[in-house]
Amino acid sequence: MDYSEYTAPGVICREDSLVTTDGVTLTIIDFIPPGDAPDRPIVVFVAGLISLITGWRDVLKEITPHYRTLYIETREKKSAGMPARNGIEFSVSRMTRDLDELLRDKVPEDRPLCFVGSSLGSTIILDYLSQHLRESGTAILIAPNYEFRFPPWFILMLRWFPPLFYVPVKYILKWYLRNFRLDRRKEPEQVRKYEGTIDAAEPTRLKASALVLKDYTLGDKLRDVNAPVIIVGARTDALHGIPEMEAMVDAMPQARLAIMESNKETHSTKAGLLIVEEIRRCTEGRGNP
Repeated sequence: MDYSEYTAPGVICREDSLVTTDGVTLTIIDFIPPGDAPDRPIVVFVAGLISLITGWRDVLKEITPHYRTLYIETREKKSAGMPARNGIEFSVSRMTRDLDELLRDKVPEDRPLCFVGSSLGSTIILDYLSQHLRESGTAILIAPNYEFRFPPWFILMLRWFPPLFYVPVKYILKWYLRNFRLDRRKEPEQVRKYEGTIDAAEPTRLKASALVLKDYTLGDKLRDVNAPVIIVGARTDALHGIPEMEAMVDAMPQARLAIMESNKETHSTKAGLLIVEEIRRCTEGRGNP
């Protein structure tokens, strides 16, 4: 795949992979700008549940010309290679281990490190940071999930409908998001984005992920996150409420909230510029959030 549309001329784009300790092969898109050097921060970008890189084009175009960026495709996505056996985990704790294994393999210990995440990816990063496995610079996290609230009817459908029947399920899910959780009049582009991710999901992995994520919560882990964190929320985002994000910020020693107007804006050039400035601010020693 050609990833040049996600960056600027002169940036090297290459697809890499990592085989985890349980045999899953993760896809990594590595963006290397011309000015990359061992003393420059490397950005690890972990996106949300079943999300597609196409939704992050404008954000990546701002980050990747400045900082080497590893964009991680998490294990529930179609790009992940699965071993020929049952019982593969899709929990946050397993994905946190994936992140740790990736950092140990791809990012030298003495390399400055920053995180960018969204939704499930943001939650994975917070879970990882709470364990103090590695020193990190700033983490800019768009709409993290404190817990995962799936409607009861969706969980029932997942339990009783085999993946073979995903087509009717996905149309019901699209209808629910369009009419109850997204603003289809003000943000039709975001509706199309979410519908695209639902269409692209691998149903067996989506089912396994949702059934385990429904029981997850960050709980008391936030108070153990000592890295500087910026949580980015959107006023019109009904999927990730501002009050919940405010409570998450209050629970962390070095966190603050940046509010954008819409979900569309959190995926835009404006969000990319915010991320670049926050990384520069932190790494140049002009204070933490």
